[in-house]
Amino acid sequence: MSAFLTAGNDKFLLLHTKKFGEDTIKSFFYELYEIYVKTMMNPFYEPNSKISFPAFDKKVKELISKHLS
Repeated sequence: MSAFLTAGNDKFLLLHTKKFGEDTIKSFFYELYEIYVKTMMNPFYEPNSKISFPAFDKKVKELISKHLS
């Protein structure tokens, strides 16, 4: 298990069985955080609601393929 705590006290958890290097995990979380912040800044996002944008899901899946496959 790996975790990332944002400046806004949001937590990201990554549950994995495969061993990844610290740099790989760090890069994944930083890019995930960047996508997350952009989503939060989207004028169509309602604060404190579930993220239900298909584009967000697609970008996260691309990150997983890029870093964790």
